[in-house]
Amino acid sequence: MVQNISTKRKKKKKNVPILGPNTLFFCDNCVLPIIKARSCPICEGQTKLFPLTPPYDARPAMKADIVQIRKLISDNFGDDVEIITEEDVVILNHVGSEDFMDEIFLQNYSIGVRRFDIVTNRWIIKLSKNGLSLLNGKFSKRWVKVGDGAVDYIKNGASILIPGVIDADPDIKIGDYIVVINNNDEVIAGGIARINESDRKNMEKGIYAKNYKPVTEKFSLKKTKLSWEEIVKWNQSELQKIEKESADFIIKITSDLQLPVSVSYSGGKDSLVTLKLVMDALPNEDIKVIFANTGIEFPETIDYVKESSKFLNVEDKLIIESVSSDLFWEAFSRFGPPGRDFRYCCKFAKLAPIQKLIEQNFPEGKCVSFIGQRRYESFQRSVTNIWQNQYIPNQINVSPIQNWTAFMIWLYIFWKDLPYNPLYDYGYERIGCWACPSSNLAQMQILEEHHPSLHNQLFEAVKTWREDRNLPEEYWSYGLWRFKSLPKKIKDILPPNLEEGKHSDKEMTLTSLQLEESGCITRPITVIGAFSNNVQLEKVNEALPMIGEVKTNQQMNYTRITGKDYSIILYGDGTFKISFKEKETRTKKEVVEAVNAFVYTILRSIDCIGCGLCVGKCKEKAIRIDRGKLEVNKQLCNQCKQCFDVCPIVTVVNKEIKKTIREAIWLKKQENY
Repeated sequence: MVQNISTKRKKKKKNVPILGPNTLFFCDNCVLPIIKARSCPICEGQTKLFPLTPPYDARPAMKADIVQIRKLISDNFGDDVEIITEEDVVILNHVGSEDFMDEIFLQNYSIGVRRFDIVTNRWIIKLSKNGLSLLNGKFSKRWVKVGDGAVDYIKNGASILIPGVIDADPDIKIGDYIVVINNNDEVIAGGIARINESDRKNMEKGIYAKNYKPVTEKFSLKKTKLSWEEIVKWNQSELQKIEKESADFIIKITSDLQLPVSVSYSGGKDSLVTLKLVMDALPNEDIKVIFANTGIEFPETIDYVKESSKFLNVEDKLIIESVSSDLFWEAFSRFGPPGRDFRYCCKFAKLAPIQKLIEQNFPEGKCVSFIGQRRYESFQRSVTNIWQNQYIPNQINVSPIQNWTAFMIWLYIFWKDLPYNPLYDYGYERIGCWACPSSNLAQMQILEEHHPSLHNQLFEAVKTWREDRNLPEEYWSYGLWRFKSLPKKIKDILPPNLEEGKHSDKEMTLTSLQLEESGCITRPITVIGAFSNNVQLEKVNEALPMIGEVKTNQQMNYTRITGKDYSIILYGDGTFKISFKEKETRTKKEVVEAVNAFVYTILRSIDCIGCGLCVGKCKEKAIRIDRGKLEVNKQLCNQCKQCFDVCPIVTVVNKEIKKTIREAIWLKKQENY
């Protein structure tokens, strides 16, 4: 017997992030979504896994979500189409895309996805076979009727060909998601239009629409429905279990570390649940609730943090450290917009005030902070539930909700009747700084609708930056300002010939560097280089004691820095020369580290934005910031250089210069000099 082998190439599966297990189950009999439980608490029947796409971080749809989904369906398929009612329990599951995409579930059935398209700057609804089947007898728009001879082919996945089309909605345009019907007006597939309906009469051959989902059988939902109140009630036993696990973890960590306790409260749903868990687990502990107002927080978030602290009886424990919004916009104008891969803003607008707050409010300036971090949010957050941030070494971070999903978080909020941030009712999935580059364009659209003045402020700032670099309008409309280097998935969907622009034109950078070996016995190795601009010696001299003894010749306009192993001459025009003293063996690593220290000291002193992270890092208290100027006390500084590790100018803004220095020094073949 000869097998019929298909020549159709299989689609290569994309890499889908698995950040944790799927913990959402479902009882078909009772139409109940249930966390973790393998048996239904109502009928005691066996449950099955909810059919989520990774990373399995489903959540309840809020009212704004349901209103929008209903509108997308009616706009696309007709005003009288009502697949979802405002009373329905709808579950959304965020999945990977170029910007934002959710799976939409009614009961435990996916009825499609909503996706934000960055090229057209609009939301798109794409129904699954279940959602398409529910359109039967309801659609009045974007329909295409095909003849009987084409039906079986289309049900087997074939595209919709022009000769097979009998009639169609005259308003269909290229790219529309359409519903394909037979002569009895029954839905047989979903398609994506490849031509305008107005052009069909002039065409005899070709593809009318791509068939993206055949519908081979009719589908209907079960009549039994549960409300969210009932779902919470039947999940209460499992909620109590995860609550106890988190409480036990909080108590153990507090006992083991023996440090003052704080809760980092951001105003988001995760930190709200964390705060409630900690307060209940440690009723007799002197807990501080800390909130960093970055200067670009939503006004609703600031009000909510204050009001919710009253509701939770922690008003007297709340400590707010605020940063002026001027700091963010000054950095924006100097370094360009922050990017997902260029996030300097978090360092000075969030981490610096937290460091300062901890130092001022806790004995010995140290504490353990319980934070609302979850593994299902990102690869970075999936690694551990206990960590330290290099920028805040005096804080040990702990997440008691590391293994919670968004579904668990929301059920817990509903169960405990906790007041959540009103921004969630606007349609935001996550709450943070309103100008954050991690925001997707879908969120920017919500910002424009509900906070037009904030949206316009960001638009004008990006516009100024864009026009200074002669970049097209797409750098705003496609959200390209949010990246220093565009990811491939964004590049792949952009129009051709849209060049990547330079993300940031800093006033000062390193323009040349080379290593020379001289015949001098006492100074056999020399590095010469230049900065892009003139150097204000008066300003940089205040920071240079962290790498050596400083002497200035004002008449000749140069400064000499003498260290243990080198001597440096820095001229006011930005050129410099580093001469290394004789040594039997000098490794390239030593040379690289010395050049790094010098170059970054200059850049730090010139570009300092006064965040104070280095001040908190310095154990010798040798650093201070005076009116935006970095000053080092030469009597106190021991030149340990640990402050470099926390400076955003080093770790983010000028991060790539380390590679430039290393490559210039490593050109020589010898391992040692």
